[in-house]
Amino acid sequence: MKTKQIFTVTALAALVVLSGCNLLPGAGASAAEQTLEALYVQQTVDALGQEAQEPQEPQVTDTPAPTPTIEIVHTITSGNPDWVSQYWQEISSSGTAPENRAPGGDFLSQNLLERPFTSQDMDYRPDTDLVRVELSHDDTFYYFKLHLEGENPDTGFLAAFYGVEFDTDRDGRGDVLLWVRGDGDTEWNIADVMVYRDANDDVGGPRPVQADAPGGDGDGYETVLFSPENPDDPDAAWKREHPSEENVIQLAVKKSMQGGAGAFMWLGWADDGVSDPALFDYNDAFTLDDAGSPLSNLDAYPVKELFLADNTCRIAWGFEPTGFEAGGCVLPTPTPTPAPPTATPEPTPTPTEELPIVS
Repeated sequence: MKTKQIFTVTALAALVVLSGCNLLPGAGASAAEQTLEALYVQQTVDALGQEAQEPQEPQVTDTPAPTPTIEIVHTITSGNPDWVSQYWQEISSSGTAPENRAPGGDFLSQNLLERPFTSQDMDYRPDTDLVRVELSHDDTFYYFKLHLEGENPDTGFLAAFYGVEFDTDRDGRGDVLLWVRGDGDTEWNIADVMVYRDANDDVGGPRPVQADAPGGDGDGYETVLFSPENPDDPDAAWKREHPSEENVIQLAVKKSMQGGAGAFMWLGWADDGVSDPALFDYNDAFTLDDAGSPLSNLDAYPVKELFLADNTCRIAWGFEPTGFEAGGCVLPTPTPTPAPPTATPEPTPTPTEELPIVS
C-alpha cells in the first residue's frame, strides 16, 4: 500500500473513532445530521489526502566541514653523529630497587629528582631511570642520547616522556624544552614530539632552581614552538628509539629552535608521572609532603604526587663553568684555608773563633 493511501485510511479511521456512534445508522441522529457528518468526514479525508500528495521539503542537516589533513613534507632529516661531544653519568636506582628506595640523589629543594618509582607502592620502572646522557651536534642539529636502565616491562620499549631542557641565558631558569613520548619506533619521526618555550620567564618561580612551593609555581612552559599539529618547520625536532643500542632514546632539535645559543646549560628528563611542562619547575608546584620522597630514611617517604620522574643536574655547554651556576653539575672546588703563620725561631748563633791578640 502506498504511503498516501496508508495516511488517508489512518486519518479516516481516526475520524470514525472521534465521530463515535453519531456515524452509525440508527444511532438516534436525524438523516440531515447523518448527511452533514458524512460530508464533513469526506472533506477532511480529501484535504488530508491532498496534503499527503504535496512534496515535503527535505530536512537539511548541517554537516561539519572535514578537518583538513596537513601534508608534512620533510626536506632534512636528523643524522646520526658517531661521536659524543659531551656526556654526564647519572645515578641509577636499579641496585636499591628491590628495597623500594633510591640510593640517593633526590634533592627536591634543588629540583634534582631520582624517583623512578610508582606512587605509594614504590614499584621500580627502569624506563624512567636515567643512567647517562650524551650530546652530539652537527651544523644543523643538537643530538641527545638518553640512556635508560631498561625498557618498560609492560610495553617492551621506552614508553615514558623524555626531554631536554635548555637554559639559554644560564640564569637557572629553563627557557626551551624538547619533550617527546617514547613509542618504540626506531626510525626518525615527529609523532608526539613537542618543543616548548617559557615566554614569560617564570619557570623556576621566584628563586630559580630552589623550591618555592607552595605558591611559587607559574604557568611553566606555556608557548608551543613546534608540534606535529603546528609544524611551521616540520624538520625542527625529531625522536627515535636507537636502532642498535639497547634502552637508548635519541632526540634531535635544530639549533635555531633554542635561539641558536652557542653557550647554554642543559639537563635530561625521564617522566611518566606528572608529565606536565606547564608545572615546571616541579619543586615550585609540589611541597615535599605532597611530592613524597624515594629516600626511606625521610619522613616524606614514599613518593606520592611526584613519581616516575628522573632528571640530571645542569650541564654546561660552550663555556667553562665556574661551579657557581644555579643547578650546575660542577661544584666549586673549596679554596684551602691557609694555615696560621708560625713564629720564626730565633737563629742559632754561629760560634766564632777568638782571634789572638797581636801586640
